[in-house]
Amino acid sequence: MQTLSRSIKFALFGTALASLSPMVVFAQQSEINISVQPLGQALNQLSEQTGTVIIAPSRLVSNKQAVATTGQLSVMSAVEQLLQGSGLQAYAQPSGAIVIKKANSSTLSTPNNRAAHYQTPMDEIVVSALKRDSSLQDAPVAISVLSGEELKAQGVTDFTDLIDSLSGISINSAFGGPENSFITIRGIGGADDYKPNGNPSVALHVDGIYQTSNAYLSMPLFDLERIEVLKGPQGTLYGRNTTAGAINAITKKPGDSLNGYADIEYGSYDFVSGTAAVGGPVSDNLGIRVAVLMEQGGGFMDGKGAGNFAGFVPEGAEGIVPPVADPGERDGFGDADLFAFRGTAVYDFDDVTSLTLHYFVSQDRGDTRQYDRIAFEDDNPALNAGENSDPYSFYSSQYYSHEIDVNGFSGDFTRQLHSDLNLDILFALQSSERNVSGNGDGTSFPRYQYNFDDELDQTSLEIRLSDATGGDFDWIAGAFFMNDSVDFTSNWSSYAVLSEYSSPYNQRRNSFATFGNIDWNISNDLVVSAGLRYTKDNAKFRGENIDFDPWGLSTFESTFSTQANFSWDREFDDSNVSGKLAVQYFINDNLNVFASVSTAYRGGGFDGTSIFSEEETLPFESEEVLAYEAGARYVTDIINLTFDVFSYDFEELQATARLSNDTNGRTNVGKATVRGAEASIAVTLYEANNHKITFNTAGTYLDTEITEFSSNRVNDVISTIGDPLPGSPEWSQTAALNYQTSFANNTQLNARINYSYHGEESNRLNAGDGNTAPSYDLLGVRVDVTFNNGVNLYAYGRNITDEVYFLELNGGSRLVGAPATYGGGVSYAF
Repeated sequence: MQTLSRSIKFALFGTALASLSPMVVFAQQSEINISVQPLGQALNQLSEQTGTVIIAPSRLVSNKQAVATTGQLSVMSAVEQLLQGSGLQAYAQPSGAIVIKKANSSTLSTPNNRAAHYQTPMDEIVVSALKRDSSLQDAPVAISVLSGEELKAQGVTDFTDLIDSLSGISINSAFGGPENSFITIRGIGGADDYKPNGNPSVALHVDGIYQTSNAYLSMPLFDLERIEVLKGPQGTLYGRNTTAGAINAITKKPGDSLNGYADIEYGSYDFVSGTAAVGGPVSDNLGIRVAVLMEQGGGFMDGKGAGNFAGFVPEGAEGIVPPVADPGERDGFGDADLFAFRGTAVYDFDDVTSLTLHYFVSQDRGDTRQYDRIAFEDDNPALNAGENSDPYSFYSSQYYSHEIDVNGFSGDFTRQLHSDLNLDILFALQSSERNVSGNGDGTSFPRYQYNFDDELDQTSLEIRLSDATGGDFDWIAGAFFMNDSVDFTSNWSSYAVLSEYSSPYNQRRNSFATFGNIDWNISNDLVVSAGLRYTKDNAKFRGENIDFDPWGLSTFESTFSTQANFSWDREFDDSNVSGKLAVQYFINDNLNVFASVSTAYRGGGFDGTSIFSEEETLPFESEEVLAYEAGARYVTDIINLTFDVFSYDFEELQATARLSNDTNGRTNVGKATVRGAEASIAVTLYEANNHKITFNTAGTYLDTEITEFSSNRVNDVISTIGDPLPGSPEWSQTAALNYQTSFANNTQLNARINYSYHGEESNRLNAGDGNTAPSYDLLGVRVDVTFNNGVNLYAYGRNITDEVYFLELNGGSRLVGAPATYGGGVSYAF
């Protein structure tokens, strides 16, 4: 694997810090020249000319004309002129977006009250989840949004950290450790394949680019504008592998003026983190932003060496099989060692044409989180090295570290072809290399000790045409092409098999899709939407099984009831049509309701785990889901309330299950149902005299069931039917109480309390007590003091009640969550 030298890392970090000093910035002036035309087209034209996000719901601007607007104007002044006589009002948001809403009587009677135009009492949340900018309250789909500030406050640094920040989300590591994980949304995805060639139920996107593999879950997230989580099947706009939903991470752009920040943090277990970013225009047409992240330390586990197994050799293999090594004790295991860099450039060819380019690289050399094992007296002594009940200490014959490198280049070309027609082209090249080792039993006894080595490459292209300019119909249509390749080698050293063996494979996959969606604005109150997507997939899967038998004692064939040393060459083709029909009704300015019915699918393909039998090389079919959803959105000056109910029915459920020869393989196991409800509320409890108290909470209730299970094993069928799906806690909840105040010198104080609850859940099919993690509660606090010169001092505590909780139980092994941690830091922003 290629490695960035430490000097290069610090040089890049220093470059970003040095960039915080003044630089030449060219003031951008807007010469506005918009003629009389339909209001929606005029606002779209202004948005393209100025690069400002303007949210103008078609149901409001339909059949309205814009007032001619010319001259050297600010964006807000231009919008106000365009809206004259329309009965609509513009509101500027902290994000820089402008939202168009119905004008109320107070703003109509005070036309010179400019302050009323600039911010609504409760800020609108702008999302791009529907592949166009819209207000969260107007989107007829369940979406949760975390801003960059919220992500920082809650310590979210990668996709897997979202589980304690949003209700209805879980993570499962299965066999392979926390560096081989997958996400579950609303109980969907808990039976996914964690290997790099799998088909995750949750589609991950960064700046609109689809991440083809769960391998990218460990990609660091930093310098973000926001994260959007779309809950429920998203087959029409997002396509394959969205039966659970989609997650979009949107990074920050350069901005219209010089801006940036630097942040240094120190926390428990010698955790040190540094982030810095700077962006802004460097010419009339070009804006640039660079951002860096470094993390070190934070390991909270204590290694006890090999314990009782130090020097152990299986009976009858003395002098042949090497004895178990003892690495000695090591405190503070689990340290991070991460560096990441991102560069963004935005070039405006003219007022209606722009190109955004991103380059990203990350390098992770941290310790691999270890499984602890239950106490010796409660366990199988044949595997236990002498564990006590302390979940933060473990035994191992080796302290594993990992090597994870990700780099990529992506772009987004946009052009307004006509006043009512926009073109978007997204393209990307991305690769990843990983080397991860471990012992899934959480012990120093090398029963099944593994080393996974994979290389991924992906290219993707998406072309979209859209018209969302306020007519009776808004539409989007496009085509998507993706190619990815996976080269994976799993090497095993096993005292249970008395051998070393491997199953290297490669997979080459192509996916093509065409899609379209149309919104019919029947009136100012009623919108009907319909969409279709056709997808064609092809995958080729080649590899071999090798039993090296280095000691001449191999029991591979008897252990796995199969023949060793075979090869395979398989191919899989499939196609699918997904669709969605939705209706949304705006009862009044504050309340709207919607209902939808849709289909989605998870592509079929091949097992990505280690291949020990020819049965495991056979393809499995695509998984399909029929989804019903209904919801309500209620927004006033002080409250934002959402409520959703949903029902999903699955066919050809994909899961890893025991095959005929007792090995585990990916296959179609049957049918399942998901029923549930979700609600959230954000409310301003008090606001007066420079004091503001807000509260928000969200909760998800799930009722999942496996209704049909296919297996050659009668006991498996009996024990599985009626079980909940893996990764589907019956109840999960998050809540936050926030207090803000300011002092005479414009110093601001912000104090926040976070709470999350995660219900009991299993992590696999046929789950017993040893595979069901108990429920847990987490409580965190954070205090920020921000001075008027841009300096911010902060302190935080996470899991301050020191709750002992487990992310996963796997028989006698367990993956423990972080104990109470505290820290603080200083940042400077301008």
